[in-house]
Amino acid sequence: MLSLGLVARNHSIYIVSNYPTEVDYMKSAIQFLQEWAGQESWKVHVINKITTKTEVNIPELLKEILSLIDSKKSIDIVIESKDVTVENVRLVIQDIKSPRNINALSNDSNFSLGGNLNVFYGENGAGKSSYVRMFRKLADNYLTSEKDLTIFPNVYDKDKIAGIPSQTVEVKYLIDNIEKNEIIDMNIEHPDLCKLNVFDSESVVPLIDDDISFSILPIGFDYFQATSNLLDELRVEISSLINLESKQQSLLFTDSSFDSIRADIEVIIKEVTNKADVKSFLDINYPRSKSYNEELNFIDLRISELESSNPSDKLKILSAQKIKLQTIKESFDKLSTLLSLENISEANELINEYAQKLEEEMEYNKKFKENVSYLEVINDEWISLIQSAKQYYESTETIKATLNEPCVFCSQPLDSNAVNLINNNFSYISKGNSTLIQAIEHKIQKHSICLSLNQISEEDATFFESEKLLDRIKTSIQLVNRNKDLFNKLLSSKEMLSDQVVLDLSDITDEISKEVESLQNRMDSIQAKNGDIVKLIAPLKSQAVSLKNNEKLHCSLDLLLDWFDRQHCIESYKSVKKRFSTNKLTQKQSEAFKAIVHGEYIETFKHFSEKLKVPFVELRTTPKKGKTLRNKYVSSEEYKVSQVLSEGEQKAVAVAEFATDLTMRKDYNPLLFDDPVNSLDYKRTELIASLIHELSNERQVIVFTHNIMFYYNLYNASRRIKKSTDKFFKVDEIDKMNKGFVSESFTGRLENLKEITNKLNEHNQTINSKSCFGDALEDHLKKAYSDIRTWCELIVEEGFLKSIIRRYEPNIMFSSVRSIDGTFVDELEAVSNLFDKSCRWMAGHSQPIESQHVRANKEAFNEDFKYILTLNNQYKKS
Repeated sequence: MLSLGLVARNHSIYIVSNYPTEVDYMKSAIQFLQEWAGQESWKVHVINKITTKTEVNIPELLKEILSLIDSKKSIDIVIESKDVTVENVRLVIQDIKSPRNINALSNDSNFSLGGNLNVFYGENGAGKSSYVRMFRKLADNYLTSEKDLTIFPNVYDKDKIAGIPSQTVEVKYLIDNIEKNEIIDMNIEHPDLCKLNVFDSESVVPLIDDDISFSILPIGFDYFQATSNLLDELRVEISSLINLESKQQSLLFTDSSFDSIRADIEVIIKEVTNKADVKSFLDINYPRSKSYNEELNFIDLRISELESSNPSDKLKILSAQKIKLQTIKESFDKLSTLLSLENISEANELINEYAQKLEEEMEYNKKFKENVSYLEVINDEWISLIQSAKQYYESTETIKATLNEPCVFCSQPLDSNAVNLINNNFSYISKGNSTLIQAIEHKIQKHSICLSLNQISEEDATFFESEKLLDRIKTSIQLVNRNKDLFNKLLSSKEMLSDQVVLDLSDITDEISKEVESLQNRMDSIQAKNGDIVKLIAPLKSQAVSLKNNEKLHCSLDLLLDWFDRQHCIESYKSVKKRFSTNKLTQKQSEAFKAIVHGEYIETFKHFSEKLKVPFVELRTTPKKGKTLRNKYVSSEEYKVSQVLSEGEQKAVAVAEFATDLTMRKDYNPLLFDDPVNSLDYKRTELIASLIHELSNERQVIVFTHNIMFYYNLYNASRRIKKSTDKFFKVDEIDKMNKGFVSESFTGRLENLKEITNKLNEHNQTINSKSCFGDALEDHLKKAYSDIRTWCELIVEEGFLKSIIRRYEPNIMFSSVRSIDGTFVDELEAVSNLFDKSCRWMAGHSQPIESQHVRANKEAFNEDFKYILTLNNQYKKS
């Protein structure tokens, strides 16, 4: 990702580039690939196969994917360190204590930071800049024009200047939620605290004028293509499984015994969606008789009685003959298709290809045998031994045998002949056609004809009235079986199929069709003459058929359940096959190309520029020595931004670039801003404050400023959201020897008058308790007077002036002016005195020399608290 220049530790060099390498951009490509994967473990598994360059066995990979989808197991993405290192470490600084020999900062200084926004306000000379120097000395991510970042000790302390004093600070921080507390040497790079990002006035010109590098054509997109290819292979593999299951499913009810219930089976398959519901569906819609044989015998008896006086026997014979003829014709049609010229041509092409590959294999074996003629026998055992040896070499990442290394077979040192022998055998194993030959042979066997046509039995022959047609059918059956056997024999022996196996049965099938039509006409004629009896027999026969069919269906329950199992398997495979679609992968790849580096940088910079209302700045990219440099200009490339824009506009552009860089790098480590609004008007100051507060939502931000309006802008932004992790501080000095005393600021608190009064009530209870005395009492009194100071401000703002003027808002609320009680003027002197007293007695504040040893006490607090309650009740908001 984009990376700003870093301050060098060598003081003779003041700008060091740490711009992104190609590996940085592979991270972005991987991240887009991870977005495609999302929470789907099988996709992560596929990515891991690609990124770790693991040899892939497609059938095995498909099994692993199906298992992951079924188990919903979560797995992590694996990225080899040699390819890319994804760093998502997040730093949060908690406490700063005891700075030693860092300018004039007091050794007693200490403060705790919030997890988000931290704003430090102080007058010039209070010690803010010393903390800034300390933070930027630690930071790596700091682009600056400053040549020397040396931190001097207190120059007013002559004893400390002698020699080279140790410059340290105690820092408590979280790194990836692991808490650490260390004493940091300011002159030694720290592996964790170096992750700080710094923006100050020295960052502006480098950010707006320097050429900043990034790679415009990031690598890593080959992973997208490899993933797409792998998905294609998986789709082919699962399609073969679907076809296999479909074929086996289709064979479940092919037997003619299921003809009578075939329509019912189709209804069941259509209506029932769950295997568990099949049995209940049969019980409801196809009830099974508990006395099947008795009921069927009774129906047969009734039909026999009715048929004894009518020609229904003839109809039965004709119907049976018709059905038999139709069955024979269907079989002839199927076998005629299998023995067609087109099917034979396809088989011959495979046989021809098989012969060619076999000849190539034999030729290769012959050449190989010549190369290793000193071996008497080369058999399957020898080949298996060589394959095992080759697998051993591959497992040790060794390409081939080398001279003098131990033999994998006998452990003796290898001479040149042995090396040649082993390597030649390895080459033979690698280059053979055996796998391809097996695949072709498998395809040839798929053309084998399994369908059989049995000769007509003597019992079935009695149904035929035409002896001539019967003889022709028998002859055709013999001819079909002969050609089928010849076809299978030639196919099995891999011999070319001649035209003599081609079979045209159109004549006999046409004759059968005519006979079937004739039989139907005769049956229609007989039925017309015997309509009355037929009407009586028809419902009985229908009842018998229903009885038999229901019994057959219940007897076929296991087959039905098997069908639904296979259907579930097929649907699951189809669902998985849809997941192997490359559409979303292609879309994500397209997004990556548009967003990574160039596109993302342009859009991100534009976004922050619009937020800060910076002038229109042109962006230009220039390729140079395998890199792409980006720079900025206004109107013409002849002019740098710093030559055209005002100082305030320059700073706004620099802040936009700084925010863009953080976003591009996805850096959520702490940010340090040192007076970023100098030379800015109040409108842009508000925009900068809003942006800084926005950045603090995702990371820790530390701001040092002496601009009170900017301080209030940040406070106002924080106050609207009211986050407990935002903190506001004041930096004070006691004297030139002791600077940098930090306390939570009275203007940075989020309480209103009611809340601060409640806190003072709590202080009152604690201070006047029997357990509060000594050092504990002194500490509680300091805290109480810190809150009393805030109360003084709030009683004026909310109580006296009814919030028409707020410390952190520029507007005046005139609608509330009439509600002001003018008697508050009489209390101004007392409140002012209480405020001054609080400033002396609160924690972290200095006192004038004449009152340095005067401390708060319980009696003074009780008197002040009584006054606070009286005034609070008089002027609190209604």
